[in-house]
Amino acid sequence: MATSDEGHPLGYDLEFEHDLQSTYVGSSLIPGTDPDFVIGFLDSGSDVDLAAGTNADILGLFFPNTVGNTVPVGGVGGDLILAELTMPVGWFAQGLSAVSQSGQLDFSAMVGHSNVCGLVLPPIECGGTEQPIAVMGMPFLAFYNTLINVDTPRRVNVNGEVFSGPDVVIQDPLEELPLYSHFIAMEFGGLSVSATTATYYPDFFDLETPFFPTLLSLFPGTIPTGGLFFTDLVLFEGDPFDPLNEAVTARMLVDTGAQSSIISSAVAANLNLPLNPDFTVSVCGVGGLAEGVPGYYIDAAGISAFGGPLRYARAPFVVLDLPSPEGGILDGILGMNLFWDRNIIFEPSLGGAAFLHVSDPVPFAYGDFNADRDVDANDADWFVACSTPPAFGSVDPECSHMDGDRDLDIDLADFAMFQRCFSGADVFADATCAP
Repeated sequence: MATSDEGHPLGYDLEFEHDLQSTYVGSSLIPGTDPDFVIGFLDSGSDVDLAAGTNADILGLFFPNTVGNTVPVGGVGGDLILAELTMPVGWFAQGLSAVSQSGQLDFSAMVGHSNVCGLVLPPIECGGTEQPIAVMGMPFLAFYNTLINVDTPRRVNVNGEVFSGPDVVIQDPLEELPLYSHFIAMEFGGLSVSATTATYYPDFFDLETPFFPTLLSLFPGTIPTGGLFFTDLVLFEGDPFDPLNEAVTARMLVDTGAQSSIISSAVAANLNLPLNPDFTVSVCGVGGLAEGVPGYYIDAAGISAFGGPLRYARAPFVVLDLPSPEGGILDGILGMNLFWDRNIIFEPSLGGAAFLHVSDPVPFAYGDFNADRDVDANDADWFVACSTPPAFGSVDPECSHMDGDRDLDIDLADFAMFQRCFSGADVFADATCAP
């Protein structure tokens, strides 16, 4: 992600609509700085573009590029915090392929939008360590197709820090898309039933100072209302032959920025989940850190799609109550943990059919237990934690993918396969290396 000084002058021009840009335009907010970009998130669950703490500083989002007006924001973590509005500037993004081996960004590869008022947050700390957060949200993502290719991973070194992830391509909606096996329908929702552009709103008193961040809106100059994309998820817990045990349908926010999938406490209750969770986690987000958050392995989950439904067994979900842009509490969030081994395309549409395209599973090397595309000492730690004596006859469900020969133990025979596939840290493992 990068920023620029490309923004319309305020005052009596009253130009409050964003401008889509097919390349980087304008100049850096703090010329001559290094680095002049940050590694951020493409987040379809965010109503705004934002940056926090150190990342906001690197992007030049401080006075005079910010104003005094603030808005409360929250999310995972639970707490509301005040975020400061930026002046209208340019926000740009591209996948890790735009970063060279020497850690320099190819600005000509960037796409984005300008005349955009984002948000600046104070440093977000989780466990006493600042989390470098920057987000390109729906005011940007709603106008592009985003391809997330886990089969072509990227790893870059920026100022001595290694970042890795899928190859992300931000693409004009008129460009041809690859054909995947499943198309999940998404519905645009929020406080407005439709949107066509993105707009911020000035202070009523001076008609210059931004009063709202840039959000999706019906047409230029209208009060921005925001909006996100939703799909239905069918969940089932317990005995499938019990006539009193019915499936539960949840309206889920499709969130490319979420590492985990979430259900509300109401959905958990409708599933008759026990009070004692299967696991607990610490969850960090814009709202700070929440510890001891309950999680469950749901017996069955399904998503309807062109090409046939996607089905999951013992799918992990965290239970959190989060505010919905449609009012009330979200049923839940469809996170990326359900698609860790598939390429996906986020294809939004504000006025027509929108889809989340999902490929067939992508092969990973045996031993890549944390799905970071290498087989190294971190994976060995996972193996040791799950290992059993020979002929043990039982494997914990969360360790079942380590049972390479499917003989209900995780023993030296499986470790021999692990050694064969071992690549070392930060070295891509051979995806064809399998038991």
